[in-house]
Amino acid sequence: MKDIVAGVVLIAIGLVFGGSVFRGDFDLPSIFFDGLGLFFIIRGLVRISRARRNATPDAPSKAPD
Repeated sequence: MKDIVAGVVLIAIGLVFGGSVFRGDFDLPSIFFDGLGLFFIIRGLVRISRARRNATPDAPSKAPD
């Protein structure tokens, strides 16, 4: 969850100060920081997905006859 918040903060800083790819500003720092923000958001979503998958119990297996 911390990764998602960090990514949103990086993107929000760019949006507030006007240097963001999402506002049409395609210079190197904007691309770098927005890309870094998206990386952290995706990383957080992957970690949450893996944690949920590992937390669910496996289906009970049948005992041999």
